[in-house]
Amino acid sequence: MATIKDVAKLAKVSIATVSRVINNPSSVSDARTKLVKDAIEELHYVPNIIAKELITKSSATVGLLLPDITNTFTPYIIDSFVKVLSDYHYNVVTCITGFDDKREQELIHVLTARNVCGFVFLGPRQAHSVNNPIISRLTDTFPVIMLDYFDDPKVCHVMADEEEGAYLAAKHLIELGHRNIAFLNGDLSYGTYLHKQAGFLRAFEESGLTPDSSLMKSITPDHIGGYQATTELLQYRNRPTAIFTAGDQIAIGVYRAAQENKVSIPSQLSVIGFSGSPFSLGLHPPLCTISQFAPDIGREAAMLMINLTKHKEEGVKDIIINPALLDRFSCSYAAGHAV
Repeated sequence: MATIKDVAKLAKVSIATVSRVINNPSSVSDARTKLVKDAIEELHYVPNIIAKELITKSSATVGLLLPDITNTFTPYIIDSFVKVLSDYHYNVVTCITGFDDKREQELIHVLTARNVCGFVFLGPRQAHSVNNPIISRLTDTFPVIMLDYFDDPKVCHVMADEEEGAYLAAKHLIELGHRNIAFLNGDLSYGTYLHKQAGFLRAFEESGLTPDSSLMKSITPDHIGGYQATTELLQYRNRPTAIFTAGDQIAIGVYRAAQENKVSIPSQLSVIGFSGSPFSLGLHPPLCTISQFAPDIGREAAMLMINLTKHKEEGVKDIIINPALLDRFSCSYAAGHAV
């Protein structure tokens, strides 16, 4: 197996130069970098990352923890996050907690022992999770980036303004003349759903209207929850003319229930989702939704982690992305509304 000495000998440079090409290529001239890279390729040399970590007590590895990977939003964040970090020679260890506090604790300990250089937490968190104090203590040693709500001034945030997004959705439906608007939301003990509710209510308050509380449902935030809630809502005597869902995948269930009950979208029921996932274009009709710009969140989180670790930037950074309404064909004017 080739060693760094073999690479240096073949490239006719010093061992230090080979090391710089591997770890900090911008500090080496293009000509020497090419010599070293050609030698590495010819010898099939693989840097001993483990040995490097033992010496430096750290690694170019980021720990990414999230509760699940089955939704329509998370994979697009992970994809751009990993791509950017890979371009800068970072590795990412992705850990699925399954919404299990004990499992999350175990994974934090494993990643800490692995000498990761930083932590990123993705996905909804309960405001009073038993693990929140553990995450707060991590900031004494590691950069910590939260892609959700977390009440600690030492934690960085990269996320969309979800309250504003929900406000835009409700406002859009109100401007289309809808008044019986259902809101299919998740468990309010999670910050993401609490903020979405706040945005929804703000749009009504601003318009001088009062939402029908019987049309506001806390459900499992998936297609099953959307299907069950919509099936129930469509049996109401004063059934909704529009439904706003806290996630695009909830809207899948809404579409299914509407089809089974022979309710036409959008002529009889307007539907608007939340996240802006690419699959929303594949629904028929294409789903009107609020884009959170998932790839941008991943890229921004990756660059922030690089700046916090490689460039040792100090201070807490919060990057809040403005959401946008993607106005498509699942929403229309309410019956009788003057255009």
